[in-house]
Amino acid sequence: MKLIGFDTSGESTDEARADDRVFGLVKRYDKKRAAGGKAGHQGRLSGVYRNAIEINGGSLIAAGGFTTAYGLICGLVGVYFLRHSIYETFEMGYYPLTLLGLLVPFCVFFIGIYFEMFGPSESPIYFDRARRKVYYVHRSGRRRFILFGASTVEARVIDWSLVDAEHHTKARASTASVSRDHYLVFLMRKSTTDPTIVDAYPIGPVDFPSALWEYIRRYMERDAAPLIAGEAPPYKGAIFDMVEALKQRKKNYWQDWREFPWTQLWQHLALPLFAVFFIVNRFVVLTAQKVSWPQEVVDALGTAITEEDLKADPTHRLRPESGRAKDSI
Repeated sequence: MKLIGFDTSGESTDEARADDRVFGLVKRYDKKRAAGGKAGHQGRLSGVYRNAIEINGGSLIAAGGFTTAYGLICGLVGVYFLRHSIYETFEMGYYPLTLLGLLVPFCVFFIGIYFEMFGPSESPIYFDRARRKVYYVHRSGRRRFILFGASTVEARVIDWSLVDAEHHTKARASTASVSRDHYLVFLMRKSTTDPTIVDAYPIGPVDFPSALWEYIRRYMERDAAPLIAGEAPPYKGAIFDMVEALKQRKKNYWQDWREFPWTQLWQHLALPLFAVFFIVNRFVVLTAQKVSWPQEVVDALGTAITEEDLKADPTHRLRPESGRAKDSI
């Protein structure tokens, strides 16, 4: 799959992927060499299993639709300020210009629809060190209805030996500054004899891609524990939903006014903007495609590890005891 903003074409070799040949590439990692002295999941760990870890690649259920909502608001504001010019072109019979004046302000809105609607409801990536496999969600670039239809979403399985990792950056500009976002990008090779890149999976933005990669590398290559001493396993329950979050805010409404009055005031002033975002988010959730994992993956993962499981484990393989975390992450 061709990723927007990343150069993931060609072959996944050190020669073909040299820093000066690939735009945005910062570093290419080696599974047999440490990427640095620090390692950590940086809050991306979303599940621990007996022989696998789950890294969160994003969820549309949580807060999807920001770009679409932002584009809709900007489009409406733009049309409002251009309304006289648009009306004049219509009266003069310049209908193509009228149509252009109505569509151009909504360009960000259309981009948001393209990327945020009909996508996967979740996009985790699993690293199974027992089977030496990687499970991830693939989203095809093909659209069922030309531009704005649902793309093909499927779960895929690939050997760990066919997965390479790289550190990429993407520029992000605003009216005040220009900055760079950092990503950990996985490249999937066709076979052990054919290094052609057949798929790619990005994680980010992340603060320290090298530390995240080192966390995964140590887990897969050095049998390191996925949790540090005293760390609780990620909670595997119902996926966060904005409606449930609003219900929780309702319970703590007056308490929040007492503790965070200025924050509450700002949030109430911004309610019209939030209302637009909330409606767009509901459409994102309704059009999201549920990912169906193959039964072999479900059986291989098993159930997520809980705190009770860790306490009952005499080997402490998943979480070392205090004072014995030398090789854990």
